[in-house]
Amino acid sequence: MRTLTDCERRSLVEEFHAESGSDLVGLWEIAKEVEELVGTGETAREQSLMIVRDLLEEGLVAGDPPYSPGGYKAWDDQVPVNVVTRIRTEWLSLGRTPNIPDIVWFGRRE
Repeated sequence: MRTLTDCERRSLVEEFHAESGSDLVGLWEIAKEVEELVGTGETAREQSLMIVRDLLEEGLVAGDPPYSPGGYKAWDDQVPVNVVTRIRTEWLSLGRTPNIPDIVWFGRRE
């Protein structure tokens, strides 16, 4: 299984950052795009988490999925390393690639 090139990674970060200007971005979208490029499994998960970290470092905010009982709500802890660790733990517990309602969505600071 291959990894993303720097160009592919940067392109995906730019794509999702742009999307966040008009809508929330779900982890499932990131995972899907990465899997289309590198296949499934641990490499795809870790490559997806690298993109998540990049998006967080560019100012996006992690929060509960909009399908949660309270809707989208930013998580209290927005430290990128802590957010990525939380997402990795929940992804591993999920046991599969995240789907639309799973784990986390990202938005811009209000």
